[in-house]
Amino acid sequence: MKKNIVYLVILACLAFAAIYLFKFKGDRSSISAQLKDFAIADTAQISRIVLTDKQGRILNLTRQKTGWFANDSIPARKDIIQVILETLKRVEVKSPVNKPMRENVMKQLSTGAIKVQVYENESISKCFFVGGPTMDGTGTFMILEDADEPLITHIPGFDGYLTVRFNTNPEIWRDREIFRYYPSTIDVIEVNYPTSPAESFVLKVANKDYVSIANGLGETVKSNVNADFLRSYLEAYMDIQYENLIKLAPSTRDSVLVTQNLLATISVIDKEGVKKEVQLFKRYWNGRAFVNKGTDVEFDEDRVFVVINHKVVANGQYRTFNKLIVRYQDFTSKASTASKVNN
Repeated sequence: MKKNIVYLVILACLAFAAIYLFKFKGDRSSISAQLKDFAIADTAQISRIVLTDKQGRILNLTRQKTGWFANDSIPARKDIIQVILETLKRVEVKSPVNKPMRENVMKQLSTGAIKVQVYENESISKCFFVGGPTMDGTGTFMILEDADEPLITHIPGFDGYLTVRFNTNPEIWRDREIFRYYPSTIDVIEVNYPTSPAESFVLKVANKDYVSIANGLGETVKSNVNADFLRSYLEAYMDIQYENLIKLAPSTRDSVLVTQNLLATISVIDKEGVKKEVQLFKRYWNGRAFVNKGTDVEFDEDRVFVVINHKVVANGQYRTFNKLIVRYQDFTSKASTASKVNN
């Protein structure tokens, strides 16, 4: 009888130990795993990303019906939004930080890390801190909120660090789009050259198949339309971007954005009646000469000033806008009699 009682006590102790190990140790293992998981499995569910740096700058990226916006009102660039979403999906732990380095890495994270908060349906799903790169530049120090151990992270197959993907400067995220139209969404395009009305033109897109063409003198193309050129021209409006925004002092603006420096005015009206207009000005800075192959020239031969809707001023490249500032005569060709434009 006594032996049976001893056996029962032993079995009870073993059962209790098993339950303890399963429940508490298992929970610890689960918690430990959670504090090493930086990735978001389904980035399509992300509704907001908030980046906060140690200088107090906050960048709020929100997914709206028309796309992503930075700080609620700035349309965000699709390419870098895709980069940060890919980063959140693919980031993995590369290795723990070795003990001799751990204290220094923790200090670095506490003084210079970027806080990343990821929301799904307005509920926070992940919060972690992004530090600087490892010595070899192939890893990034990170730590999850509530964790006490920093880790080295990376994206498999990517040879670089990830800190730069979490920039808090809203201008980095700003969409540089000027014109982004499918040909079938365009109603009217007007390109006006102040000193050359015969080379200026107006394109009226009646539908996706037919376009009327007239110049600044009121002359209309009735035959010999170069259909390939016309098609390519309309497609050029699918992706026209400026290089960077600039701020001109009032005195500088009055001296450089003047009629004699105006190259062209381009306006587009879409099928919903919304108009966007840009003016292209020869670019120079307070009369300072640009240097071209050792010879002083008055104007920059690579870039222009771009004034968007009479408000925003940006730098633009000739190689971008040369696709748009063509002549009325370029739309006609004896080699082509078709006037049908397919989209």
